[in-house]
Amino acid sequence: MIAVVAGLTLGSLLAAAEPCALPALRPGPLPWRAGEVLQYDLEVMGMVKAGVMSLEAGRPMFDGTQIPLKARVKNTSVFAKIRKIVGTAFSWVDAKTLLPERARDDVLEDGVKKTSDARIRGDASAVTIETDYGGQKGSARYDRQGEVLDALSAAYYLRAADLRPGQEICFDVVGLRRYWRFRGKVAAKPERVDCPGGLFDTLRVEGTIERADKPGAKRPLYVWISTDPRRVLVGAVSEIELGPASALLSRPP
Repeated sequence: MIAVVAGLTLGSLLAAAEPCALPALRPGPLPWRAGEVLQYDLEVMGMVKAGVMSLEAGRPMFDGTQIPLKARVKNTSVFAKIRKIVGTAFSWVDAKTLLPERARDDVLEDGVKKTSDARIRGDASAVTIETDYGGQKGSARYDRQGEVLDALSAAYYLRAADLRPGQEICFDVVGLRRYWRFRGKVAAKPERVDCPGGLFDTLRVEGTIERADKPGAKRPLYVWISTDPRRVLVGAVSEIELGPASALLSRPP
């Protein structure tokens, strides 16, 4: 009896000591098909429709070893009076691990072109982000603390991940031309989400993203992934300079 209790206690301690990291991928085929396009409505401050976004999973390239991902963002004519934005983001991920090899975004904001290019695979200790803000070029190097995703590949990785209630999740993120660290967990219970794209039972991943170059500069982040076989990204909520911002599925896949 003592041995059993001791074994259970040791097992609990080992489980508690498990490092916070990316969840493993679910076995079996990916939950999306090549060519799938998801459409989202973007809102600011919970009431102003700021624009639309689409996510597209391309067909595998290079003998099926790499999957191209693409996101497009465009704001509405009303919101353009405050800030006019048209942007495209790309991520090229390994077909087996879904970890990104390279991430790039091109944004035209109020007539100023802003780009960033991160080659994520290759250097095991750091990630370098090359930027160009209206002709002013720059480069920044960031130390890795865990696996690295970009904002686009993170959406697809979480769709394919084995998410378990209460599970802690940590990873580094390339996004918004900066380098962030995410730490969060999967909510204890599933949630039902009603959005323009339909009614979904979901798992919520909640946490914070913190700038690697400015500790303490944090933003909350909430993501909802459907529990059906398609594992759709149903919605996401965070904060921008103008206040709370959200993306909600507007058209089912």
